[in-house]
Amino acid sequence: MKTKILLLVLFVIGSYSFANAQYVNETPIGALDAEYIRIWSDSGPLLSSKITVRVDWGQGGRTPQISDDRRRVVSFNGMIAVLNMLSKEGFELMEIVRDSKDENEIFYLRRKEGFDPFTGGSDKGAVEYDPGTHSR
Repeated sequence: MKTKILLLVLFVIGSYSFANAQYVNETPIGALDAEYIRIWSDSGPLLSSKITVRVDWGQGGRTPQISDDRRRVVSFNGMIAVLNMLSKEGFELMEIVRDSKDENEIFYLRRKEGFDPFTGGSDKGAVEYDPGTHSR
């Protein structure tokens, strides 16, 4: 029984640290110095249905993949998971374009207006939710 609890605790701690650590070129995604970014998926690990994602914000050179704090490439279940993560990091989807050459979908995103990457939220028009009264 103690082993199961220990494994569960280790899994939860590992999941929590993994969920909060997405980087591109060793820079946290929310702190990228860019208003607009472009993302597209690569095939993930061999024999897996997961995908990896490349991010272009005009940096030049090789287009990096999203990685964790240990520089390991992060795999996602699909592009919706990536879009949800990027939304939490302060970006919103603008447009999806299908590349006719290789049939890839390219997603164009922009930073949300008023989003502060250091506080993780917007400073304009924020409405706090009061759980006691179930209202805003």
